[in-house]
Amino acid sequence: MPGTSLGANTKAEDDLMASKDNCGGSWARKAGAIVVIVGAVAATSFAVVSGDQGQHDRRSAQSQPEYTIENFLTRDLTYAATSNEANDKRWERIQSQIGKRAPEFRVGEWKSGDEDLKGGSLESMRGEIVVINFWGTWCPPCRAAMPKNTEIARKYVSKKVRFVGVCNTRGSETMMETTERHGGLFATAADIDDATRNAYGVQWWPYYVIVDREGIVRAAGLRPDKIEEAIDRVLAIQPYEPQDETSVGSAAASAG
Repeated sequence: MPGTSLGANTKAEDDLMASKDNCGGSWARKAGAIVVIVGAVAATSFAVVSGDQGQHDRRSAQSQPEYTIENFLTRDLTYAATSNEANDKRWERIQSQIGKRAPEFRVGEWKSGDEDLKGGSLESMRGEIVVINFWGTWCPPCRAAMPKNTEIARKYVSKKVRFVGVCNTRGSETMMETTERHGGLFATAADIDDATRNAYGVQWWPYYVIVDREGIVRAAGLRPDKIEEAIDRVLAIQPYEPQDETSVGSAAASAG
């Protein structure tokens, strides 16, 4: 009897332990399933977010226009932006200048109110982006733009962008007096017999032209408030890449 009783108790205890084990195993399996489900949801959410972000990045990239040196000048940067008969003719004249070798200046002595802002021949400025400001001493918008033009000249000079002014022959005898009075510290020179004006087909005042690092006209007729945007577009295509002075010196030493 004791043996039978002991055997019965043992069996009951074993059944109880088995029940507990089954219960624990069931909860473990449930917990594991929950972890798997939560992980799947998290992974799905991450994939959705990543997908959305990827689509956003692709849309952003697609929304950014890809300019080339040949097509970066868009009509909205110029005073011929609005399409009508007169502006269509102006735009055609601008287009006829683009892509051609920039005519050399025919001007008097270059003068500047800032020693870091120098003028010169286009040949001497090869390798630099040159912004040409055709202006007149008698022109109110030209005078009003001088402080901003000085700011632009200083802003980009470290990127090998040269900002120069060509003063209209008429009234050029007061050129320096006008620049000093109105804050035009960039280099400027007086046009000789309107030769430079005519060579560049100036259509209004002020008239802005951009010449690229290869000496080719890439923009003309720019609005004053669009100059920096135009410069930035050119710089994105033709960035300034300063040479390593150490490597240049080493190369010179080797050549010697």
